[in-house]
Amino acid sequence: MAGDDLDQAHRDKLRSVFEEGGGAKVVAFIQGTPDPELRRKLYTLARQVLPQRTDAKRTFDDVIRIARAGIAEGLRQAELARAKSHTDEARECIDFANRVSYNLAADLAECWPGDEARRERRHLEAGLRAAYDCIVWRQELGKPPDRRAMAHWAAGMHQLSLGNLVEALFGFEAALGLSLQATTPPTTSEPKPEACIKPGGDFGVILYYGYAGIARHLIGDASGSRQFEQACAAFEGTTRTSKDEEALEDATFGLDQLRWVERKFRGPSQSPSTSRIRPATRPAAFPSP
Repeated sequence: MAGDDLDQAHRDKLRSVFEEGGGAKVVAFIQGTPDPELRRKLYTLARQVLPQRTDAKRTFDDVIRIARAGIAEGLRQAELARAKSHTDEARECIDFANRVSYNLAADLAECWPGDEARRERRHLEAGLRAAYDCIVWRQELGKPPDRRAMAHWAAGMHQLSLGNLVEALFGFEAALGLSLQATTPPTTSEPKPEACIKPGGDFGVILYYGYAGIARHLIGDASGSRQFEQACAAFEGTTRTSKDEEALEDATFGLDQLRWVERKFRGPSQSPSTSRIRPATRPAAFPSP
């Protein structure tokens, strides 16, 4: 059976198992699979068969249960590979855990246009832990700056949801700095962010600049609104002038996401003092494996 057909067969089976018994049964089914590599593949495919973000049948507890089991499986396999001095295999297993963890952080984030599902605090804390684990693993794995930036953005997004505004800004600023680093040749001094916020500019730089603007505004920094508007204007300019279909799609996506998050956390007519975000107790620190 061809690879794509085999993957589809696996998806169909996982979907059937999920409909039968939810996330717990999916985990039991995957853990009962003898082949370690296939177990990793099944955990990757399991995310694809869960109900869509806008589907009422999608429960965050199932998302967390399946992802955490996949992460634990990847880490177990990495330890076994290390014990056999199989360095490359161990690295591959850690990278698998990293990818599953990032997807978990992203799925739990309150940033997706049209996703009105209510997250409980424990869901947001689970997303924050997943993001912080990614930050550590991506550093250890030597991932490029743009990939490390994504993990810092995810941490910032969950801190924003938890009401930890300073920590959110730190996350977004870290993502912005890494994104600038990714777009700057090693022999060139890093440019000021403002110089890069323009139509046709780098997607990550513009997106994280806009997120940092939202956090700054909520803290009470008047420059935050200008920063946010600059990012939106850059994306809007790209949508009007770009001939590149991928760049056009990215800019539209980035603009929609920034506006969604702004409305969700600040609202077009709200000031920081009337925002739904209020200082909250800092969540406990989560150890990374």
